[in-house]
Amino acid sequence: MNIPEAMAHLYGYPFFLTASGTDKSHGVLAEFVMPCANSPAMLMVSVRKGMALSPLIRDSRMFSVAAVDGIALAHARRMDQMIIDQVDSFMGISVEHTPTGIPVLAGSLAWFECELSRHIDIDADCELYAGIVRAAHMDETYQAQLEGEDNSLTELLMDLTPTGVG
Repeated sequence: MNIPEAMAHLYGYPFFLTASGTDKSHGVLAEFVMPCANSPAMLMVSVRKGMALSPLIRDSRMFSVAAVDGIALAHARRMDQMIIDQVDSFMGISVEHTPTGIPVLAGSLAWFECELSRHIDIDADCELYAGIVRAAHMDETYQAQLEGEDNSLTELLMDLTPTGVG
């Protein structure tokens, strides 16, 4: 199955975009997430304009996007409404970290770490980030649940993960 077909099975999941700077980390709910290239594997993420996350992505040139559900989704919704006025928005929340140290909400179904390729400011209420997928991970419990079922997310992760990562 190719990446666009696999992503078609992910549209039911909310995605949480996170980034980290030298002294701050934050996250917001993504409006849309979709693949935008196969070689190199790339994702396009759409978020509302004016989010405090934009400077973190611009300065670090990295971001992560995670499929969230359950408790992780509850934390994502709470953080989506926060204003970055503290050192770390993830303080007191259980997180995992990507290989470059970007926080990802614990309990996320899957995450993709991306290197910023392009930031596109469109004449709309959202802005776009295109990122080259550098690492990907799927929750082992979720992966076990998918065995024997439609495993589109597993195939997507395998398609997007560079050899030796993940």
